[in-house]
Amino acid sequence: MSTNNIKTFLLDGYLDEPSCLGVPPYISPHIRYVYGSLLDAGIPKEYIDYKTIDDFRNNWEQNKKELESYDLFIIIAGTTVPGNYLGGRPISLTEIKKLGNSVFYPTKVLGGPITLVKNKMPGFDILTRETAALDIYSRLNNNNFDKLKNSAAEHISRWAKLGAQLTKLHPSYPNVVCELETFRGCPRAKHCAFCSERLKTLHYTRTPSQIIEEVNSLSNYGNHYYRLGCQTDILSYPQNQKNQLEPKIMEELYAGIREADPNLKVLHLDNINPASIIHSEEKSREILEIITKYNTEGDTAAFGLESADPKVLEKNNIEADPELAFQAIQILNEIGSKRKNGVPKLLPGINFLHGLIGEREKTFEYNYNFLKKVYDAGLMLRRINIRQVVQVENYPTTDIDKRRFKEYKKKVNENINKPMLKRVFPTNTILKNVRIEKIEGKISYGRQLGTYPILVAIPGNLEINNFYDVKVIDHGYRSITALPWPIKINQLTTDQLSFIPGIGKKRASKIFLEEPSTLKDVLDLINNKKTRQILNTIFNTDG
Repeated sequence: MSTNNIKTFLLDGYLDEPSCLGVPPYISPHIRYVYGSLLDAGIPKEYIDYKTIDDFRNNWEQNKKELESYDLFIIIAGTTVPGNYLGGRPISLTEIKKLGNSVFYPTKVLGGPITLVKNKMPGFDILTRETAALDIYSRLNNNNFDKLKNSAAEHISRWAKLGAQLTKLHPSYPNVVCELETFRGCPRAKHCAFCSERLKTLHYTRTPSQIIEEVNSLSNYGNHYYRLGCQTDILSYPQNQKNQLEPKIMEELYAGIREADPNLKVLHLDNINPASIIHSEEKSREILEIITKYNTEGDTAAFGLESADPKVLEKNNIEADPELAFQAIQILNEIGSKRKNGVPKLLPGINFLHGLIGEREKTFEYNYNFLKKVYDAGLMLRRINIRQVVQVENYPTTDIDKRRFKEYKKKVNENINKPMLKRVFPTNTILKNVRIEKIEGKISYGRQLGTYPILVAIPGNLEINNFYDVKVIDHGYRSITALPWPIKINQLTTDQLSFIPGIGKKRASKIFLEEPSTLKDVLDLINNKKTRQILNTIFNTDG
């Protein structure tokens, strides 16, 4: 069959790797690469249909039935890290098997990070090699896969430009965060024992001009949110034999992205190895200054410390250690804590994994004491991510005492997370362009677009997918409460009033029934001094 007759269905099952996000509102580069490779192989655009797994689930039986009319059915999937998702739910192993065993006519292809950890899948004709786009293209065009691998970055970059148009079919478009891949594979000679990055045998680095051209193509299709997320350590870009940091090339990349999309709204990153900051401090400081010059506020650099327990670090080949990570946090705070629109430009985040080899009862204490040291030093962490390791291949995870783990998380939440959020997002901070993603009861939940944005709970039922400016009024463990802003106190509903600290439902109803028209009217109804101070702080310019 000629490729121009191949009717194709591309299912985005979402992916989530240590170096890449792909669950809405993010779109992974890998699904775009595959779409671009299909076009490049000669399959006409009108012959390719695309759906996300969430869209597919909305009418599962009908969509499954319609798959029988296609010649080629491709699923791109794989979550190799644990995650909680607000914008979508990745395809499950059960769903993949169900589709493999109940769809018959089309050639069924499974690709993405899932093929790093699965070499068999019942019902599927092909499990792709690395990467899916290269493998699918080589099969469609009868090319030698190994030859394609030798110039992988060139092919991938061509498909990244061609596949940019796929974003227009994404349910989050035009408010979709486009992941940009700088390089593939971890540059470390000795990898962390638990990490899926060690399983990648195909490594490549893309040039600044290739990435800049991709941004230009994405912007031409109406995209303006970007995340340099697909690398294990942005400071190591571009990988070279001497492992030297390259500030000039980083300047070329960031300045070029800004020039490629003058209407850019978000430019964030993901991973930084804290060891890179300390081992090459002078150059890393220069690069961090470049990043904070060109990025947009609210950016987060995830530090994969994983554990503060020296025994766990040694047994898992983890390069960072608590002292090194602490110094890196200090340096990044020094450079990135300056605020724009009320929010720090670039802060570190800390990832802790539990269930690693060597973990013991004292591990909880080591981790907590490290976080307490950071907090007591007056430093800021944008995100503290405590999770359990996902078993990759035959990695022998350690059983966790669930009761102790729960107590430890509670202690971190109460003594570190909540006061840290108050430090990063003080009361009265205005957060701009919070996109509403979900409504539960009388509360709307939203986030800004970007890297690990804070979850914002907003009393009232707002419009899904609409953007709002909000003012912070209270703090939880991993989220904040805010009100739409600007708003006058006499415009607040009873529910919105009740969420202001010190008011509550009973007092809110009393205030609402009195129909106050000014801040003074409300203050006259309240005896509690602290509550009056809070109201004065929030509304003293708009009462």
